[in-house]
Amino acid sequence: MRRLPSFFALRAFEAAARLGSFRRAGEELHQTPSAISHQVRSLESWFDRPLFVRQTRRVTLTAEGQRLLDRLTPAFECIEEACAELRAPEQKLELAVHCAPSFAAKWLSPRLAHFMQAHPGITIRMSSSAEPADLQRLEEIDVDIAYGLPPAQPGVVVEALGREITVPMCSPRLIDGRGPIAPADLAQFTWIESPLNPVQWADWCALNGIKLTDRARPSFDRGSLAIAAAADGLGIALETTRFAQGELARGELVVLDGPGFRRIEREMHFLCYRKAEGDSRHVAAFREWVGAEMAADVRGD
Repeated sequence: MRRLPSFFALRAFEAAARLGSFRRAGEELHQTPSAISHQVRSLESWFDRPLFVRQTRRVTLTAEGQRLLDRLTPAFECIEEACAELRAPEQKLELAVHCAPSFAAKWLSPRLAHFMQAHPGITIRMSSSAEPADLQRLEEIDVDIAYGLPPAQPGVVVEALGREITVPMCSPRLIDGRGPIAPADLAQFTWIESPLNPVQWADWCALNGIKLTDRARPSFDRGSLAIAAAADGLGIALETTRFAQGELARGELVVLDGPGFRRIEREMHFLCYRKAEGDSRHVAAFREWVGAEMAADVRGD
């Protein structure tokens, strides 16, 4: 008779050790982090020794834990290969995603590799335009991500992708050497317009109690282009921070914010799909993945 600990505990340990996180192991195995932690502790009790050093936001392996991982990983790979040889070939699925251009360029495309790694049996076909897709008429499109609330359609589910923060932002070179900036001080700069944005400078001025400037405002029909122009120092863009995550992280843009400034928060992007297809494997996988990515953004992962 084989003397082995729980297979589920070994699987939880291997995932947590490989990913360096109980939370990420839980996401991979569709369990809660506490369930992963409980299974790992049961394994440590079976061995009567710790396998992890637990820290505030991550875990690291002990020497014994590393030795166990080095043996478990190839064992799990052999089990996976043996099962794959007997399993019927997985049917390849295509998922046709239509998306607003700036969301596709600035948020979706940089993350699609994560989806492809998690769902290798699903092939993404992307298309893009400023107008929302008519899912009643265009049967070849499975999912639409619209910029601005699309018109209601019978049989089509519309899910908001969370509230977004819209703020003025510019290149740090534009305000270099200046002291604290108040909302009224923005009138001395060039304002960049994005006419398709649901939030306009008039909205921001009304909220912040200042007069809309009559200075010439260069206009770009894509939020991504307005972001790029602001990063190049052309002026101040009023855009969602969701489009500017990379530029803000790299220091190419700064948010004009602080005492006296009021931010605009709205739901601006919406995921749409036909109700009858919402639980189909490829559509459900994409919906769940987008939701997980949005939640990770909120957490700052």
